[in-house]
Order: sequence, then C-alpha cells, then structure tokens
Amino acid sequence: MIKLIIFDYDGVIVDSLPTVYDIYKTIGNKLNVKIPDSIDEFRKSYGANFSECYKNLGMNIDEQKKAMEIFGEEIGNQNPEIFYGIKDVLSWANTYYNLTLISSNYTKEVIQKLKKYNIYKYFSFIDGNCTTDKSKKFKLILEKYKLKTNEVIVIGDRLSDYSSAIEAKIEHIILVEYGWGYDRSKYPNNKFVINEPIQLIDAIKKIG
Repeated sequence: MIKLIIFDYDGVIVDSLPTVYDIYKTIGNKLNVKIPDSIDEFRKSYGANFSECYKNLGMNIDEQKKAMEIFGEEIGNQNPEIFYGIKDVLSWANTYYNLTLISSNYTKEVIQKLKKYNIYKYFSFIDGNCTTDKSKKFKLILEKYKLKTNEVIVIGDRLSDYSSAIEAKIEHIILVEYGWGYDRSKYPNNKFVINEPIQLIDAIKKIG
C-alpha cells in the first residue's frame, strides 16, 4: 500500500528546461563557452546533472565555478511555467498520500516558486540542493517517515531519478515523458506513458 510520493521538481512540476537553457546561453556569453544552438541539442548534452553538463561543454574547473555563480545569480530571475494539470494532480494526491519533494535545484528557489503557484501547501517535506546523490535523500525520507521501500512512489523525468530510486531500493518509479526527457531503451520496465501531468493520477491509482 502506497503511503508517500516523492516528486521531482524540474520537468515534473515546472517546465524549467527553456529557462535553464536561457541561463546557459548567458553563461556561454559571459565565459565564451559554446552552448548548443537548439534546446533539443542542449537537452542531449546536459547529461545526468549540471556537473556532467559542464564537462560535456568542455568547461575547466575555474569555468565551472564561475558558471555555478552565474547560474545562482540568474535562476531567481527566471519564472518557469507550471505544467498544466499538475496542480490538480497534487490536490488529488494530497488527499490520499503524504507528498514530498526532492530536487537538484536550490531549495530557496523551489520553495519560492511553489508558493507563487500556491502548491507549497501540498508538501510535508521539501529538500533541494541535491546535486549528486538523490538516493541518499530518498533513503532519508524512508527513515524519516518509517516506510518500507514498497510504500513509496518516486516520480521523476530523467534516468538519474530512476537510478537513484533503484539504489534506494524503492520499488515504484514513474518517469514522465513531458519533462526533460530520458532514453526509454534504458528504462524498459516503465509501465506508464505519461504525456501530460493529469495522467499521473491513473498511474498512481494502478500502483497504490
């Protein structure tokens, strides 16, 4: 029986890929680093996380540090759109399950946007700044709420979400199609095709 759902933020709740791409174009201009010409090319080159992206873009250590500073300065000025229907999903899910959120984005930024869209109230726990190992955060949630690995659903949009959940031995994982994107051939066991947020309700019902 499902008791708790862990949501990712970027690509699941907000459509942040366009805004992040804009920030990276700013980074490229300031540091004279070549950024992919299209958002689809950027999506492919991003990798598992921003650190991998920096390496894929050929940045040295000093450039990576400067890029992080620029990103931190720019992210607060961005206003990613909330995905249509996700508020209905959260409102419904909050009736039956405990909702938490784990993100690689800055905690302050995540909370600010959740409050802006009036969905902060749905989450009992929010943790950002998770840049390398989400599996540890997932395990902490299991311990915090005293849950078994089959009592939790992880909802993400990238293979890094999937691999982190697997490492934490969480049995139920949903990757959405509408987010940043993932290679379906590397996640052949995904039973659901979630092209829009509202479809999450039926997927959660089938699991829980």
